Amino acid sequence: MINSEHGLLEGLDEVDWAELGHAYGRAQDVPGQLTALCGQDEAAREGALRSLFGNIFHQGTRYSASPYAVPFLARIALAGPHPVREGALRLLTRLAIDWHDEYDLPGGIDIKAWRAAAAKLTMDEALAWYDEQIAAELD
Repeated sequence: MINSEHGLLEGLDEVDWAELGHAYGRAQDVPGQLTALCGQDEAAREGALRSLFGNIFHQGTRYSASPYAVPFLARIALAGPHPVREGALRLLTRLAIDWHDEYDLPGGIDIKAWRAAAAKLTMDEALAWYDEQIAAELD
């Protein structure tokens, strides 16, 4: 598997993507798009990111495939190929807080505090923490 030494796509094949949906139907194309994000072909990476934005976060809507893509996008944002980290983080941010959602947060978002907390973790600690959070979630 691509970038398996970092575990970026670990578990990708365990998700039944064909049973999940996105903006244009069944999500069986999402694993290929996530894999392309980790590839060497710059044009393929850019196309995959555009497709993911359009598929799992189309005009602010999240789909059944969206939360299943999050662990992979988070790993890519933290440890993926440098050219795609920012795009993966942008997509994660949109999935978490859409442009409409951010206006509904009464206390806003303390980006400085989030950055300070993240700066204290090594990449391995951040990945382990993230995996623990996902494992603990029931929904």
